[in-house]
Amino acid sequence: MRNSNTNNWRSTALIAGAILTAGVVTTTSTTDVHADNSQNNAQVSNGQVTYDQVRATADQQLAQLQSANDSKEAQQATANEQSNAADLAQTNAQIDQLKASHAALEQEQAGAIAQAQASTTASIEAQTSAANAEYQQQINAQQQNEATQRAANDQQYAQAVSQAAENQQAVADINAQYQQALSDAANTQTSQAQAAANNYNSAVAKENDTYQGKLSAQKATNAENIKNAEASLASVTANANKPYEVATTNDVAVTGRVAKPQTDVKVPAYVTKYGIHLEVRGYNGAIPVSDYTYPEFANTYYGEYPDSAVITNKAAESTPHDISEMPLDFQPGLLSYDAKNDHSEKVSADGLTADQVQVLRALALSWENGFRNNVFKNYREFYNVVNKNDGFVNVAPVDLVSTDFTDNIANQVVANRTKYNVDNNSHTVKDSGMPTEATYSSIINNATQNLKKNLTSEFNGKTVYTDVNENLTTMQAGTPTLLNYAINLYNSMQGMYYGELVNPTHIGGHAVNLLRAGIRTVGIGFQKLTDEMTAKNGSGVSDRKNPSYAVTFDHVGFNIDHDANLTKEVQNRNVWGTSTVDAQLNTIKTAQYHVNKVPDTKTVTPTATDVQKATASEQQKLADVKAQAQQSLDALASAHQASLNKLEQQYNDAKAQVKANYDVAVTKAASVRDAALKATGVVDLQAYKAQLDSAYQNLVKADQVAAQKLAADRDAKITNIKKAENAKLDAKINELVPSVDPQIKQLQDQHQAVIAHGDDVLAELKAENKAAYNKLAEQFNVQLAAIQRREDAKRANEVRLANNTVVLPSAVKVANDGNVDTVAFPTASNPLQAETTGRVQTVSAPSIVKTATQTPIAVAPVVTTVNHAAENTVKSNESSAPVVTQTAAVAATTNNGTQTSVASTADNKATKADNSEKSVVKADTVAKKQTPAKKSESSQKVDQSSMSIVALAATALLGTLGITYSSKKRHN
Repeated sequence: MRNSNTNNWRSTALIAGAILTAGVVTTTSTTDVHADNSQNNAQVSNGQVTYDQVRATADQQLAQLQSANDSKEAQQATANEQSNAADLAQTNAQIDQLKASHAALEQEQAGAIAQAQASTTASIEAQTSAANAEYQQQINAQQQNEATQRAANDQQYAQAVSQAAENQQAVADINAQYQQALSDAANTQTSQAQAAANNYNSAVAKENDTYQGKLSAQKATNAENIKNAEASLASVTANANKPYEVATTNDVAVTGRVAKPQTDVKVPAYVTKYGIHLEVRGYNGAIPVSDYTYPEFANTYYGEYPDSAVITNKAAESTPHDISEMPLDFQPGLLSYDAKNDHSEKVSADGLTADQVQVLRALALSWENGFRNNVFKNYREFYNVVNKNDGFVNVAPVDLVSTDFTDNIANQVVANRTKYNVDNNSHTVKDSGMPTEATYSSIINNATQNLKKNLTSEFNGKTVYTDVNENLTTMQAGTPTLLNYAINLYNSMQGMYYGELVNPTHIGGHAVNLLRAGIRTVGIGFQKLTDEMTAKNGSGVSDRKNPSYAVTFDHVGFNIDHDANLTKEVQNRNVWGTSTVDAQLNTIKTAQYHVNKVPDTKTVTPTATDVQKATASEQQKLADVKAQAQQSLDALASAHQASLNKLEQQYNDAKAQVKANYDVAVTKAASVRDAALKATGVVDLQAYKAQLDSAYQNLVKADQVAAQKLAADRDAKITNIKKAENAKLDAKINELVPSVDPQIKQLQDQHQAVIAHGDDVLAELKAENKAAYNKLAEQFNVQLAAIQRREDAKRANEVRLANNTVVLPSAVKVANDGNVDTVAFPTASNPLQAETTGRVQTVSAPSIVKTATQTPIAVAPVVTTVNHAAENTVKSNESSAPVVTQTAAVAATTNNGTQTSVASTADNKATKADNSEKSVVKADTVAKKQTPAKKSESSQKVDQSSMSIVALAATALLGTLGITYSSKKRHN
């Protein structure tokens, strides 16, 4: 058997039995056989009319109440405006009356007011004149005192002049002696200053001669050093400019041969007539090419035949010669095989080695990622249909990885399948004859339970969905080489994926499983089939000389609350293990494209930059020599200047001493003169005159300060006089004509109070209206909720089969879980069952966790066959594929691959009670939920009358269907 999503060789009896049984069990979905995934279709209840009537009544009454409320509020607002306007007119009239009364009183008292104003003016003028007179009297007194002091000073100075005339000769002699002393001191100063100048000039001349000698010697030394450095630089520069040979390598790109898939394959007429029935809902026969949105997908399903032996136009470019020529990008199209040009390693009779398995894992991983990326980039509508409810519409998927983590899952799946003798027509599920703990879902749950627990805790308050599914195909080889197996697997996957992309409304289960953006890892297992398995009718194995394999693709991932950003962040974490296929992929990639390094030599002509680098050291040496030369000259100049400064300082010190000697002589001469004058009693008339003048000026200054204070006191007194008199005038006028401002302010405040009262009344009315509206709306909401619950309960036991409604038997309580209702149905059978390779049995899906406000609803059993069992249906809210498939496997699935919400508590109970839109469990998908793992035997039994109905319906349908069956490879 090929890929377990195309059970096309089943008998018409099994088709009838499966369809009828599925019709009794479920109302809203059929299944994508052997592609482990599920989605739900919502149903519309006929009882919904009652709900709509109540909803319409509620809308009408609420609208009427709202209209009445608006009318009352508008009336109150209008009343407020009218009241406010009337009160404002009355207030303004009262204010105008007050102002008119005040104006009349002012007119009446005009004479008295004028008399009071005149009296105030006269009083102010009289008091101001008195203050000015007092100030002027004080100023006159000051001026008289200054005149008296000036006369006394003149008299005292005249007496001093008279006394000085009597001692005139004695003073003349004393002054002559003083002048002679000054002359002698000046002559001494001149002679000493000249001597100091001569000594300074002689020392400076000597210092200049010494400096010039040292300067000439240093310049000669500097010139020689610079000359040597320039010569060295010239030599190095000449060498640096010479061309030279260097060893080098050239990059030579090597592009390996890569086979190109072909889509325009030609097949014999009998193959075209024979056809292949892919597992795409809505097709019970071969799918016409015209139904494909993209015709290039139509012929990919011929990869279902062993080794593509039916392809008659094998193109050379589509025929790989070794593993390194296998394409990695997985474009649509098939590969051809040529045993004569197969250079790959052999596969022994014992089967694939561990290394060979890793090579095939690497290729299959690359092809799955190539399919996902190519569909997203070039056929986006298919991707968006699958992920429309998962938060990934137009969001690129993250590449899948194959790691030690997924290898362990795949190896355990293979071991369990081998242990329980599960063939290539059956999934790793309980109905394939293995215990629950051996199924692929149990293996994955055990491997991911810690990660799931951590994510649930981390994203508390959000729903964590588990994306788990399994695809199954068969791999075989007519020639026991690794290349033959790889080509066979490649072509099989072409049919399993591209062949199922008919159009956006018809997508097969395998393609849906792989296009789910929530998955992050894939465990790819290779189960070696036994001779007994390959010999079974319908195994799809055409050549039993070489080992054949059932290849399982177990996909694992988590979707965080259908939020693409959160989901991608988790997908990119380092929690998925270490890749085990990088080395194999890199080997193939390197063979298909790499760059060789070829040794060579070349002549290099130095560039200006090269010359600059080569001569940089010598250039620096020359710069250093020049800098040192300048530094030596600067040092000589600095020492020379320091010597000159020292000589100048010595000269200045000598001049200062000469000046100090002169000052001492002059001071002594003055002292001698003053002592002689004092002995004669002579007064210094000039100094005495200055003393008298200073005393007089001090008196004048003091009087000016006093005069300023007197003026300030006078001005303050006049200001106080005016203030007091004007206050008396204001009081008198207010007594004659009182102010009306307080009465006006009171009237304005009363008007504002009227406005505020109206606003309060309107606000209270609006609050009462809102409360009444909310109360009525709540009453309708309670009534509608009760109707909805009643209709949901009624709809849970009804299913649609064609144009008929079937009422399900009542649910049987499960003893071990009081919160779960289960419904069990009898195993369907038919008289033509012997023509198939297996027996009909039920397949149960794992229970689905719902929100905390709901209880898990068990899934009714679904009919399938042991050797063609599938595990996955496609929820219609995630893919719009039709609800009918074209093969007998239409009802042979479960929803083991559904997205199930992960609980935040240890017992997997959901915590988001307020997220009903994203709840995994809905009332109209009761028939798709699976029963718990543990059931009492009583829950497996059903009234025998149900069996009779099923048998009669199957017999009737067999008489109307003329479907033939054939044996071909297919997907599971």
